[in-house]
Amino acid sequence: MRVNKLHLGARVSLFIVSYLPLFFIMCFVQLYTYRSYLNWKGISVESLTIFFKYFGAVSVIGVLSLFGIVGLTIFLKNIKRRCATSGRTVRVIDIENKNNESISYLFTYIIPFVFQDLSTLTNVIPIAILLTVTALIYINSSMILINPTISINYTLYQVTYLDLESDKKRTGMVLTKSKYLEEDDLLDVEDVGPKLFYAESHKE
Repeated sequence: MRVNKLHLGARVSLFIVSYLPLFFIMCFVQLYTYRSYLNWKGISVESLTIFFKYFGAVSVIGVLSLFGIVGLTIFLKNIKRRCATSGRTVRVIDIENKNNESISYLFTYIIPFVFQDLSTLTNVIPIAILLTVTALIYINSSMILINPTISINYTLYQVTYLDLESDKKRTGMVLTKSKYLEEDDLLDVEDVGPKLFYAESHKE
């Protein structure tokens, strides 16, 4: 039985990072809307109640965002190292740019949450439930590399390639920094998950 090589922590980090644009907008709107409460008046039951009511969700989002950024940094560092030391060399046979999937993801899963007021439980709880369900689907599917944030610096391709070691033709999703891949290009690839790969241009 095949096992997903991508650890749970890395998959969760990738999911969180995919929502960073949403988290930034939500935090900005919440902080700007309730900026009048951002005055230090000491620690008391009343001040803590006000803080958690208006800025509790923002604090949780901030911690999650930090976890996602750190996790993504570690993931990219490790996958690049593995690709350089033990990656397989393949030749591109057919290729299709899939970065447009990130745009669809952005509008389907992110935009609907943007203008929610995070100071009421009737908004926070449904958002938390929907994000949890989306996360469970995301981290266990090929959507794991469909990521609007990562797409700023990386490109996602659907690639049919020839493995030069086994001389077998395979198909998979490839994440790479190369913006202009073409047929017959050589790549060094490393498994990320089932039919999911990270790739760098082959160096002789």
